[in-house]
Amino acid sequence: MTTFSFHLLFLAWLIGTTLLSAIIVKTMARIGVMDNPVERSSHTKPTPKGGGVGVITAFFIGSIIIFPLLHQPYLFSIIALLGTVAFLSIISWLDDVKQWSAFIKLAAQIICAIIVTLIIPSLSLLQQTHFLLLPVFIIWLVYITNAFNFMDGLNGLAAGVATICCAFFYYQTQQIEFGLIALALLCGLLGFLPFNYPKAEIFMGDVGSQACGLLLATLAITPLNDINHISINNIPTGSILIFFLLFGIIYDVTFTLIRRAREKQALLQAHRSHLYQMAHRCQINPAIVTLIEWGFCTWGGLLILFIPLTTLQNTICAYSLLILPQILWTIFILYKTSQCNIKKW
Repeated sequence: MTTFSFHLLFLAWLIGTTLLSAIIVKTMARIGVMDNPVERSSHTKPTPKGGGVGVITAFFIGSIIIFPLLHQPYLFSIIALLGTVAFLSIISWLDDVKQWSAFIKLAAQIICAIIVTLIIPSLSLLQQTHFLLLPVFIIWLVYITNAFNFMDGLNGLAAGVATICCAFFYYQTQQIEFGLIALALLCGLLGFLPFNYPKAEIFMGDVGSQACGLLLATLAITPLNDINHISINNIPTGSILIFFLLFGIIYDVTFTLIRRAREKQALLQAHRSHLYQMAHRCQINPAIVTLIEWGFCTWGGLLILFIPLTTLQNTICAYSLLILPQILWTIFILYKTSQCNIKKW
C-alpha cells in the first residue's frame, strides 16, 4: 500500500467514524428517552438524552476497525478496556431509562475501576509498588468518572472538554494503541457536538458522560507502563497531561463537595451548586460558560506543551498558572451570586 493510499484510507476512517456517530445521534434524538426538566435542571423543556449511544457506538466500531487497518495488534489490555467500557455504557443506559439509585451506579463504576486497574498498569509496576497503587488508581478512576458525569450539565461542556482532552493526548502520546483509542473517541464526540452545542437537540446522558470519564481517567494511567517504579519525581508527562486538562473539572467538583460537606448537605443528592451551574443561575450565557470551561481545559494542555516539568521552578510555575484561573473564576462566581442575591447554593 502506498503512502497516499494509506492516508486516504485513514481519512476515510476518520470521516466514517464521525459520520456514524452523527447518524446514530440524530436517530437517538428522534427515539431517545426524554429528559424532563426538574428544579435542578439547566434546561427548561423536555429534551431527549442518549446521544452518548452514538458517541460510544462509533467509538467501539471505530476502535475495532482501526487496529487491523493500521496493522496494529489487539493487545489484551485494549480488548479488556473496550469490554469494561461496554459494561459501564450498558449500565449507564439502563440507568438513563430506569433511573436507578446512585449506589448501583457507584457499584458499577467501582467494578470497572478495579478491572481497569488490574489490566492497564504493567505487572512489573504493580509488583514494584506491592499493589499500593491499586487503591489510588481505583479512587482516581471512580472520581473522574463521577466528576465528568457531574459536569455534564450544560450544552457541550463535558463533550467539548473530552474532545480537547482526546486531541491533546493523541498529539502527545507515544503509545500508539491508546492514541488510537483517544482518536476513536474524538471522532465519536465530533459527531455528537453539533447536535448539543450551542443549542441542544439531544443530551449525551450518563451513557456518554460516564464512559468518557472512565476512558479519560484510564488514559492518565497508561503512560505508567513505561516505568518500573513510580515516585513523585518520575510521574510521566502523559499522566500529568490528563490531570492538567481535566483540572477545571476536578477543581469544580472538589470545591463543590468540600463546600457541601461543610454545610452538611447530602453529597449524593442531585443539586445545582457547581461553579458552572452557579454561573448559569447568575444569568451568564450558558454557551459562554461552556467556552470558559473549554478554555480551562485548553489552558492546561498548553501549559504542559510549553512548560516542561523538568525543574522545580518550572513545575511550580506550571501549577501556579494552572490554579490561578480557577481562583479567579471562583472569586467571580462568588461576586456574581452576591450581586444576583442568590443566598442558597
